[in-house]
Amino acid sequence: MTDAHFSDPIRHPLHTLISWPAVIAGGIVAVAVGAMLNLLGVALGASAFNPYEFGGGDAEGFTAAAGMWMAFANAIALFIGGAVATRAAKYADHHKGALHGLAVWALAFLLAITIASAAGAGGAAALLGGEAADSDGRSVVTDIAPASRVIEGELVAPVVVQPSAPAVAEEVADTTAMLALWGFLTMLIGAIAAIFGGLYGGRNHRWIDKAVDGRRDDHRPDDVRREDSLTDRAPIL
Repeated sequence: MTDAHFSDPIRHPLHTLISWPAVIAGGIVAVAVGAMLNLLGVALGASAFNPYEFGGGDAEGFTAAAGMWMAFANAIALFIGGAVATRAAKYADHHKGALHGLAVWALAFLLAITIASAAGAGGAAALLGGEAADSDGRSVVTDIAPASRVIEGELVAPVVVQPSAPAVAEEVADTTAMLALWGFLTMLIGAIAAIFGGLYGGRNHRWIDKAVDGRRDDHRPDDVRREDSLTDRAPIL
């Protein structure tokens, strides 16, 4: 019998760069952690909110605080999801986990948008159904309600104060711009956090080394292969 020679590690670049089961696991973890932290933010904001002392300036500050908390919560969630994905993968990708983190970021936002869209559609359908059911009961009252009333012999029409169209349009535009800006910042910070989470999960990652026909199939990157010894190892989680 000849001894197996382990001094010649060979390259085996045929494995996939991204482990999609690991990415799915990391994405689900990121969505769950993000939902938990956002619920905590809602609880803190509701406890600090006083509707009787709420002015226009307070509304802008409250919106900014909510946006910052959402960005922070999503960054923490995506960092954890990226680390979980890289740790769960059999092989870290050639960029030391950055690709796994970026894939977790994309998947987590797709899942979050899908869940939010489904919830919004369900709420709108329920609201429309309730309005349709209540319209029949209100029609009898509204048909006989007077459109005007007589006060001291004079016909007085009901006064309805409506905001001007330019003011409403400007308010809608400002709100839309602020929401879009915070959404962009949330996604950008989340992508960076997910990449760093993937890199963190890829630190000290260990692979199983096998001896096949007297040679070692080593799937590790060059720098890891040089640093590690040639003893057989199991993955260390």
